[in-house]
Amino acid sequence: MNVLEVDIDKLKDIATQVRRDIVRMVHQCQSGHPGGSLGCTDYLVALYFHIMKHDPKFNMNGKGEDLFFLSNGHISPVFYSVLARSGYFDVAELATFRKLNSRLQGHPTTHEGLPGIRMASGSLGQGLSVAIGAAQAKRLNGDDSFVYTLHGDGELQ
Repeated sequence: MNVLEVDIDKLKDIATQVRRDIVRMVHQCQSGHPGGSLGCTDYLVALYFHIMKHDPKFNMNGKGEDLFFLSNGHISPVFYSVLARSGYFDVAELATFRKLNSRLQGHPTTHEGLPGIRMASGSLGQGLSVAIGAAQAKRLNGDDSFVYTLHGDGELQ
């Protein structure tokens, strides 16, 4: 299957499961931002399951693979679900969302050691500068991989 061909039914099934994960995670801890997560599901599923070249073994350097930076970190449930469903960590860990000592906190951070997280995204408005820096580094290093980023409407105003 080339880049232009896509199994829409497969992507829809994955997106449905990711949405279920989001609702379960937020409901279980009675905390979080389900609206933004649910609204960005199709974007992240398309990126991680069809568009991006990425490796769930995860190397922070990201050389030779496409990178994604989440700027609006409060939509972490969708990001965590997509990472888990892509093989970065066990799906069972989603049940620990926002619990004490969990790697899955309300905003992703690098110090938790969670594969797939390349930047802390608690401070809105930081993602664009990080993504631009990563893209420039890729260019300077002769790496023709892509850099993707997602931002919330409020931080872009």
